Amino acid sequence: MPPLRRVRTVAPTAAVAMVLLGASLFGSPALAKCTKDCRKLIAGDFVMCKHGCPKHKPGRPCRQACLSQKKADKLACKALANPTPPECGQTVTTTTMAGVSTTTTAVSATTTTTGAAGVVVGSLPATPGRFNFNVTLGLAGANAACNTSFAGAHACTLSELHNTPAGTLMGLKDTSNMTVMSFWAIDPAADPITAQCCDDVSFHPCTSAHNWEYGTAHTTSRGQKVALDNATGALGTLTTGVQCNFAPNNWVACCK
Repeated sequence: MPPLRRVRTVAPTAAVAMVLLGASLFGSPALAKCTKDCRKLIAGDFVMCKHGCPKHKPGRPCRQACLSQKKADKLACKALANPTPPECGQTVTTTTMAGVSTTTTAVSATTTTTGAAGVVVGSLPATPGRFNFNVTLGLAGANAACNTSFAGAHACTLSELHNTPAGTLMGLKDTSNMTVMSFWAIDPAADPITAQCCDDVSFHPCTSAHNWEYGTAHTTSRGQKVALDNATGALGTLTTGVQCNFAPNNWVACCK
């Protein structure tokens, strides 16, 4: 499945298929055109999809899947009489953090999806749980570094990692060209707060503003991570209680 802003299925739903069949028989005006805004949205998704694919030959299947998705999106868009963003008639698959997918059909312009919209576009180098990028500690530094390396990107949350198709993560390398093998699991909703390498030494009580700023192991503050099978793009299960000073070091993914 290609890496998109919203993960979509390639095949049209039964309802869309019926519209397409009816149009072929009776020349329905519903297939007349896909609006300019929707065409622009679909084109943007296509560019983002290709951007997330591995470079050169290893990324060829991913890019072909992106093209197939673009064609399917256009057909789905034309199947509606008045398609408008953000869905434009596509079938949307939402992947939960548990890896369970549910599919809904966008039948009107008011249909929306839930969950994280971002997908991985790259990775910062491996780091201890005390992030220090762009001479700035914590998430602020990671966000700044992601934006520097991938314009408009930010440090991925755990839900965004799970929202990213495996094809995007296959063969992923960081900005120093090292193979990515795991990610720190950034989760704003993690409980307790000390599960996010929060600096509970300098700040009492610790708050989320100081997550990923703790760099030793002599308090109860720990981190969370997920392993990455770089060959298949599959994420492992969430690992908790990871020491923040060494894990060994894990990577920080960047999302858009």
